[in-house]
Amino acid sequence: MEEEKKNIILVSTKNYKTEGIKCTEGNRKIIFLNPKLKDQVYLETEIYKSIFGEDLGKKEFFLEAGSYGNIIEAYENTLITLLEKEHKVPEDYYDRLDEYRKVVYRNLFTLEDYVDNKHRFDEIHEILGDYYVLKMKYPLERIPYEFNLRYIRMKSLYDSGEQLYISSLLNYEELEF
Repeated sequence: MEEEKKNIILVSTKNYKTEGIKCTEGNRKIIFLNPKLKDQVYLETEIYKSIFGEDLGKKEFFLEAGSYGNIIEAYENTLITLLEKEHKVPEDYYDRLDEYRKVVYRNLFTLEDYVDNKHRFDEIHEILGDYYVLKMKYPLERIPYEFNLRYIRMKSLYDSGEQLYISSLLNYEELEF
């Protein structure tokens, strides 16, 4: 397990071979090829595997600016699937989110259920233009939230108007981050 964690794929708007690894800071994502948990890291890896198939990790890819919208679309589809299980805030409350969270959402549960099931740690977040009440207590409950952060990061790389470089398999320890 420890050996697999050392192997990564670098996704960046900069080519680390020609410009140096430090140049990728702020413009990169690190993809673990075989994550053990089925969490946001796993979901992100599956997106790249579904698009690049067997070549992922074996070959380098250079994608022209604006040509990797399919990756963004795959992130969005994954987010939509994750959000199907989450509680969506009705549009009537978009301008009164605090009221919805403290009064309406709270009243969906008995006091015992609210406390015992840890709903008191739930938070409202905007994802893909809508608001959702997300469970935030435990890491595996936070997958929609964490995956949304990864989507936002990838979308910012896409919106930067720069090309995308996807490395072959790299040894994490050999890179000087």
